[in-house]
Amino acid sequence: MSTPLMTAEDASTPAVLRNIKALTFDIIGTCTDWHSVVSSCLRVHAPSNVASTSSPSTSDTTAALNSWASEFAHNWRSAFFRLLLELHERQQMMSGGEVYKVTLKQTMDKFGVSEQEWGDDVIHDLIKSWETASAWNDTAPGLRLLRRKFVLLGLTNGTTIVTINTNRRTGMEFDGIINSDIVGAYKPNPKMYQTALKALGASEGEVAMVAAHAYDLEAAKKCGFKTIYIRRATEDMDIDDAAIAAKEFDLVVNEGGLVELARRLGCEV
Repeated sequence: MSTPLMTAEDASTPAVLRNIKALTFDIIGTCTDWHSVVSSCLRVHAPSNVASTSSPSTSDTTAALNSWASEFAHNWRSAFFRLLLELHERQQMMSGGEVYKVTLKQTMDKFGVSEQEWGDDVIHDLIKSWETASAWNDTAPGLRLLRRKFVLLGLTNGTTIVTINTNRRTGMEFDGIINSDIVGAYKPNPKMYQTALKALGASEGEVAMVAAHAYDLEAAKKCGFKTIYIRRATEDMDIDDAAIAAKEFDLVVNEGGLVELARRLGCEV
């Protein structure tokens, strides 16, 4: 890969990453906080019985509502990942909107929410809430720092126009974006990672995948990527630090997000 930018040849950079010329990024969860906006929308549309508690206090009612919305959001997200893996295994494709709709209805069934309670208008609002995710506080400044040294490419299981709108709204700056709706596959399908390598004109070992999801990095590693794990409070909640360490990713950033990543890769912070 020819590059007009510097590589990570800095003493503070892990040796295994010093030949990196480009970084590819998962976006939903790694760069953006989807949980806050989705949970907020769920609280607005919560069934009336959710706020019923044994105590009449406002604090108890609010706590019950917040807990329910957060749990529902995480279950919906888990259902989303499961369906993507099923589609990958069956070598099938489904639009992003359909994935969200199917998995929302699965989660509604699990939580006992009927379609009489949540009609098409509520379902539409909940699905659209994903499109309003904000960037983590460290994302935009971290990307700006990293872009001084590396080519940055978004590589995401998202819809292209939604990703573009999110980037413009949040100030995230990538040199390019590859979305699943363009490739015709969802991560962890190797086609996603291979398309990124081809787009970058890169060889194995010249690109690192940056993600807050272990499955994403494990799939990228099989395609010749270096791997950088970013710990986010909303992601991989069922995988503890010891399990992450056992996976032997090339770099793990537990705190500080993308600004800390920039520091670790030798960018002047």
